[in-house]
Amino acid sequence: MADEPSVIRKRANAVLEAGGMLRCRSIEERAQWLAASAKALGDATPLGREACETLPKETGSSDAMVAWALRTTLDTVHRDALLGLAEEAFAIVGRRPDPISFLSVVLAGNVFTASVRGIVVPLLFGVPVLVKASSNETRFPSLMREALRRSDAELGLAMDMVAFPGGDIDRETALFELAETVGIYGTDETVRAVEQRVDKRIPVIAHGHGVSVAYCSARSLAAESIDDTTARIALDLAAYDQRGCLSPQVIYVEETPRTPAEAFAARLSEALEAIAETLPRGPLPEAVGAAQTQWRGLAEVEGTLVSGRAHALAINRGGAIRWSPNYRNATVVPVRSLDDAFDSMTAFVAHIKCVGTDAWTLHELDTRFAESASWKAYATEIGTMQTPSLGAPADGRPIWEGLFRTNA
Repeated sequence: MADEPSVIRKRANAVLEAGGMLRCRSIEERAQWLAASAKALGDATPLGREACETLPKETGSSDAMVAWALRTTLDTVHRDALLGLAEEAFAIVGRRPDPISFLSVVLAGNVFTASVRGIVVPLLFGVPVLVKASSNETRFPSLMREALRRSDAELGLAMDMVAFPGGDIDRETALFELAETVGIYGTDETVRAVEQRVDKRIPVIAHGHGVSVAYCSARSLAAESIDDTTARIALDLAAYDQRGCLSPQVIYVEETPRTPAEAFAARLSEALEAIAETLPRGPLPEAVGAAQTQWRGLAEVEGTLVSGRAHALAINRGGAIRWSPNYRNATVVPVRSLDDAFDSMTAFVAHIKCVGTDAWTLHELDTRFAESASWKAYATEIGTMQTPSLGAPADGRPIWEGLFRTNA
């Protein structure tokens, strides 16, 4: 079902009008409202139960995965986190920033909870939002809208959603014509295509294709650490069935004589078997199944493949890295040092969104990223790659960039 251009325009005008009410509230009131809305989607609430019942079929995720994703994402939307993010932004743009009047957002559909930051952050700063839901996933944005309106009927009018197939010129025109800024989430092809159809005078915040990787130092592979290390990596691989841009595709391992890459992969395989009991993989789409068979077959020919019931790890000793079809298929690359890992990453550095690492290496990664203009990724501890904080950077930029006229 596609919303007609007249419906899109009607909703856009209502959202724009509600923006005045939104900006009249203090940042504290908006933070309280957004935190209450997140609680309204909790698993013990009517909306939360509806989400857990309907989203597995729509998203292709297991019941347990949907429940985990909702809990870990909504837990980041609490009053202290919201006010902390506001303080970070105000320290840069000033205490009295001038928010844009209206934001149109085109959402992607690979990770359903990714829409949370794209909706919550603008509303926090007084920017009303109209989102175009992905054709593959409309249920969660509609549940968010309902939670926002149940928590505050007046403020809730500052967010609405529409749905229609991508590439419809008349409907996209209706979506964008009141926007002061447009946000686009999706593949590079989607971003380029939509950008070409947006009025050149309107700024675009683009979030295109990306990959993420992990790095495990020799210290994290020591006998007293390896169980925790592999459990954390297993969670990062299993979350959302590895379908998001924060999912690690490649795991660089500083192997040691005591723990070569093959031993690490075997331990990680055990951890992936264990996590499959609590966070089972969703149904494998037919096209992904075919790509997975090909990827695994080539991995066996080229090197070593360690596989389980619903995962596979290809050990790559020097060959070209081939991106997997996701769904818990990853490449383990043995290296001698962090420098070696960085040398390997330079081939695709422009597309790296996040690098997960152990606690012993995190500070060094942060320092390297801060000193290099070519890196847009951010560093985080393994085990948290798929649960970014509300204020985590997006494509090397502050999550609130583009929401204030002073930042235009």
